[in-house]
Amino acid sequence: MSYTYHAYGLTIRVPFACPALTPADAGCVAPAVDDTGIDVTAVDVVVREGLVPRRLRAPQASEASWDAAQGLFLLRGGRRAGRFLVEAGAVTFERNSGCEDAILARCFTDQVLAALLRHRGLLVLHANAVEVSGGVIVIGGESGTGKSTTLAALRDRGGRMLSDDVTALRPGAAPESVDVLPGVAQTHLAQDAAQGLGYTVDQAQLQPWRRMKAAIPTHDGMARRAGRLRALYVLRLSRGDDVVVTKANGGDKFHALQECIYGPMFTEEHPALLPLMSTVVNTVPFFWLERPTGRWSIGEVGDAILGSVPELVP
Repeated sequence: MSYTYHAYGLTIRVPFACPALTPADAGCVAPAVDDTGIDVTAVDVVVREGLVPRRLRAPQASEASWDAAQGLFLLRGGRRAGRFLVEAGAVTFERNSGCEDAILARCFTDQVLAALLRHRGLLVLHANAVEVSGGVIVIGGESGTGKSTTLAALRDRGGRMLSDDVTALRPGAAPESVDVLPGVAQTHLAQDAAQGLGYTVDQAQLQPWRRMKAAIPTHDGMARRAGRLRALYVLRLSRGDDVVVTKANGGDKFHALQECIYGPMFTEEHPALLPLMSTVVNTVPFFWLERPTGRWSIGEVGDAILGSVPELVP
């Protein structure tokens, strides 16, 4: 059985269910079958089962669970999943003996999809994105700085989510504009943050691999179309007691953008992405946003974000 989803402007067909992705509309196109018997009608990416090596022969970057090189990404998902190889914009996976489809889906949406987006020429950020009246806000920062909590707070003020953790940018239709693409319909909140925002957390939603964060479905609050990027915020934790917003200028903007890039970017990839990165830096306001670690300040953070750019309103 296969499943077809929309994510990040792509139509993706996978042989296992991915509940966090948005299902493609059934019956909108007539089926077409390739020489392996897989329906590929109007599909950008087909995830296929096949043989996957345990390691890349000459990785340019590696961690315990993955290897990467220009145009290649290999994920070792563990005993309960399998191995994934992203190569030339295509995805192959091989199940392990103790494989569970739910763990396969998590590996695909959490890590494999980001590599696939990079290989298809998108600028991929470790950041969250929310659409408000006036455009899209992208929220970057190191893990633990409150990106997902800020996203959830802005959703509570009427914003519509585009992405959590993996945000993809592409050139916009208008000159000197950048689009942010809608992605995975799920956000991840620490238990205290979820409770502070009024969410009820089920034990089944807790994810040990994300420091026991809860996976909160967001299908009902997702933006369905790409939106224009209007501002980028980089969150930082502060020992002070106030929420402080500082506008970034000049070379600081480029460094801030580099801080937010998801995964390894190799030297060979820079020329293709440089025009898009330059458009982001030259046309979009950037802000450092410091929030105190000693108290709950998410309401003030939301006010600061929506108040720092006149075009953005809840």
